[in-house]
Amino acid sequence: MYYYFLFAFYLVAGCFFITRISFIKKTGFTSGLILVLFLFKIFAGILIGWMSQKFYPQGNDYWGLNAAGWNEYKMMLSDPHQFFTDIFRSPYQNGYDGFFHSTASYWNDLKNNLIIKTLAFCNFFSRGNYYINSLFFNFIGFFGHVALYRVFVDIFKNKKWPVIIGCFLLPSTLYFTSGIHKDLVVFTMLGLYCYALYFSLQYKLKLKYLFTICITLILLLFIRNFVVLAIIPASIAYIISKKIKLPLNKLVIFMSTYLILFLLVIGSQSVKPSFQPLKIITERQHDFFELPYASSQLETAILEPNFKSLLKNSPQALNHSLLRPYLWEHPTTFLIPLAIELFIYQGLFIIMLVTYQKNIRQQNTFMIFGLFLSLSLLFFTGYIVPNTGSIVRYRSLYLTFLITPVLCLINWKKA
Repeated sequence: MYYYFLFAFYLVAGCFFITRISFIKKTGFTSGLILVLFLFKIFAGILIGWMSQKFYPQGNDYWGLNAAGWNEYKMMLSDPHQFFTDIFRSPYQNGYDGFFHSTASYWNDLKNNLIIKTLAFCNFFSRGNYYINSLFFNFIGFFGHVALYRVFVDIFKNKKWPVIIGCFLLPSTLYFTSGIHKDLVVFTMLGLYCYALYFSLQYKLKLKYLFTICITLILLLFIRNFVVLAIIPASIAYIISKKIKLPLNKLVIFMSTYLILFLLVIGSQSVKPSFQPLKIITERQHDFFELPYASSQLETAILEPNFKSLLKNSPQALNHSLLRPYLWEHPTTFLIPLAIELFIYQGLFIIMLVTYQKNIRQQNTFMIFGLFLSLSLLFFTGYIVPNTGSIVRYRSLYLTFLITPVLCLINWKKA
């Protein structure tokens, strides 16, 4: 009963403050709509916590992180020096090497350690309760949705409800970005980064935008570094398209930028054979293959660290990341609603092609930025992740960039 009272108290406080924050009020939403969308986010956090405990009682990342946060909280009380310094020490013989490694790496551990340390501070108020900590995390996570909404509604003026659905209510995105996990942090930082980048290029570069860009990039680099590798070329192409007047189609500018950067990577490997950036992908894939066999395991070709192998396996990567699970493919009950959701998105894409509204600014640079960013991350996911259960979770973080434009470009009067 104590925790129910505490949760209710913090929920009421959260609802009070969420409607009074300037960044959120600038969406133009009424207080009632803000509360409804915020409560959807809180409910999704409760749901993913409950489901992960019910279906994976033997252990899962969400509750495991929360338990580790309680241990860190006790350490903070008993040995504060250890608490504040151990995050800077590497327990491995290779020290601080292996920045992109996913096993036996200080940097790989850091992404969870940052969340665990944050949970330790939250536990002063939550007393270790998962659902209260989830409320705290989702209060911050709500800003990621708001940030993306403010970008897309600036692009698609008078398309309020399609943008709300795309930015707040996509089922898998809402679900997977509401747990106490890296996914919530990545989605939030990605949303805030895109908000700051868009408004600094579209209108005027301000110190607050520059600060947001720096902070979000640093956190993304620590939490999920390969996302930053995808952000860099997309951002360079975006900046070139917005700030340099070239007699080229914006899509051509993006394609050319990616091609030049890719050739530079391949060329640098030829000049210095010890430098093999493509091994980041193959090593990640190898680490996934070392994990226990999943019920939703996919037959995945083994990559080699060269362009030929990447090109050869790109159709499979795209199939795994964009088309799976099929409607008739459900190795676990959990994947059935996700397969239906994906089928609906595919249907919406077809409707968009048929009813496409040409009067909308079809060459909007941010839309192309989002397309290249999300597709590059989906390709990466398709290359390295050999099971559908993990793929749908990773994919959910980037669906807003793909589905929001689709919803807005559909001529609903003709559909």
